[in-house]
Amino acid sequence: MSATTITSLLNSLHTHLQSQTQLLPTLHSQLGLPPTALADDLSTLQQQLTHCVEIQIDSRRKQVDEWMQKCGEVEEQCVKYSKALGSHMKTVTISVGEVRKELVLPKRFEMITECQEKLRQLYHTKLEQLLTLTSRLKTLSRTLGPAYFSADLLEPIQVSGESEYDESAHRDVTPERFSKLEKELVRGKGEVTKRLAQLSQTMIQIDWLYTELGIAPPTLDDLPSSKFLSARPPSSCSTTSSDPFNSTSMVMSTPTPDSRLKPTTPFLMATTPDDTPESEYERIFARFVARIEELSDEALSSSPAPIIGLEGVEPTPGLVGWAESKCAFLEDIKRRREHHIQAMYDQLEALWRRLGVEEKDMDAFVESQRGSTEITIKAYEEELDRMLELKRERMSTFVENARAEIEKLWDELMVGQEERADFAPLADDEHTEELLSIHEEEIRRLKEERKLKGHLLSSIKKYFDICEDEKELAAAAQDQTRLLGRGPRDPGRLLREEKMRKRVTKEKPRLEQDLLQTIPNWEAETGRQFLVHGESILHILMTSLNIQPQTEKENTAQRSKSRSGSVPLRSTTPPNPVHHYQQEGLEAPAEELRHVRLHPPHPPPYPDPSRCLHTHK
Repeated sequence: MSATTITSLLNSLHTHLQSQTQLLPTLHSQLGLPPTALADDLSTLQQQLTHCVEIQIDSRRKQVDEWMQKCGEVEEQCVKYSKALGSHMKTVTISVGEVRKELVLPKRFEMITECQEKLRQLYHTKLEQLLTLTSRLKTLSRTLGPAYFSADLLEPIQVSGESEYDESAHRDVTPERFSKLEKELVRGKGEVTKRLAQLSQTMIQIDWLYTELGIAPPTLDDLPSSKFLSARPPSSCSTTSSDPFNSTSMVMSTPTPDSRLKPTTPFLMATTPDDTPESEYERIFARFVARIEELSDEALSSSPAPIIGLEGVEPTPGLVGWAESKCAFLEDIKRRREHHIQAMYDQLEALWRRLGVEEKDMDAFVESQRGSTEITIKAYEEELDRMLELKRERMSTFVENARAEIEKLWDELMVGQEERADFAPLADDEHTEELLSIHEEEIRRLKEERKLKGHLLSSIKKYFDICEDEKELAAAAQDQTRLLGRGPRDPGRLLREEKMRKRVTKEKPRLEQDLLQTIPNWEAETGRQFLVHGESILHILMTSLNIQPQTEKENTAQRSKSRSGSVPLRSTTPPNPVHHYQQEGLEAPAEELRHVRLHPPHPPPYPDPSRCLHTHK
């Protein structure tokens, strides 16, 4: 209503009131009323006019408040929808802010109601999509395990600010929530594919282990049906096999065909709830093996590996754990069988060699008995029993062969005659099992000694070869006939001698320096002397280099100290003179220079052959 309309209303009321109130004095006079009656009538008239106006104004104000409340309630719902939808509400053409600009309340209510309906429809559409995603995540959670996804991903969450106990509270359907669930869904599907691939590989390994162990894998015909399940778990079945690795004390035993056909309890009326998963896992594996056997190699290579034989299978933690446990169980059987076979082979190899069995015959037996089956174990056991019987029959042959091996090891280690004589069992004529054991123990000890000295023995033997060449050169230098042309002619002799001389000149000082550095280190580590044919190699080297050795008393004490726990070499070998350290630019070890003094003689062009070492065989 415009200001002019209100002014016109007031003017008309003023004219009307003025004309009417002017009649009151006349009427009061005619009625003979007192003078105060006029004032009372005018006051009453004023109160009634004021009350009438206020009633009208209050009526309109109340209508406005009602419309404002209705609009406010709808706006509050729209705000909640907007908060739950997030940026999804951009698809709605009208917003709450635009609606509030409308001043006409009925029209505003109409507009906000329309906005609310659009937001409601959009919210419920997104909520349905969200529930679908959540349901798929729950399905994956049952497959991957409850710990794989966090709990807030498996149920719709309330919008922040709303009570979690209010069932009517709006759920978060923002794009961010959808993005998070979709990422987790992709991650879960990837994990399922990965676990299927791992499960496939594990089952292939189980099938291979069954083959390696000579055990028939379970088939669908061997397994109980879903309605009638055996009370025994597949992994704890009994067996009548003679396999030494299966025993009732073990948690699991070899699942041989015998044990599957002879259950410990009847199939019928023996079902327990715990048997169902185990039996189902066995059926899944049996179907997998059957499916793999049906397909050709080309089909296997062309199909995606995780799908073959596992169509419709969910890689649950229970199934994956069962497969890994079964695989580990079979691998443990295989490992223990292999250890048993290896132990028997080690015994057989020693027996074969003692009896002089040829290498080709040994290899032929090993090649014919490959694998870890019970047949292989039985073949090894029978061969070992046969060889042990031959051993008892031919104990003298075994003892003589062991003595020959000891002699060979002594030669390799350059053991002195004194220690050889110390091994009294070598002369024992009573060939018994105990005597053979003593010889075999000595062989093991000598092999350990050879392993300990191996790198040094090769250098010492090479050094002896150089000394032999040096002796040959010295002998040739004293033979005048080679220059006068007498005797049989050898045109290349002088050239060979020159090459040999260069080799001696170059290699001998290097070997001497190397041995004088490494031998003391070896003696310090082992706490004993390195003896060659009963003589300290370090003493031989230092004597041949004209380095004054320790006193005889010190040598005797040190030799006596080093005798225990070593392979002492007591025979003496003439020392071989060589160019001293200063002439060759070498230094004696610091440990030895504490006790000896260097003498720099002037050696002849060729060493005296009578002093050259001559111990190499």
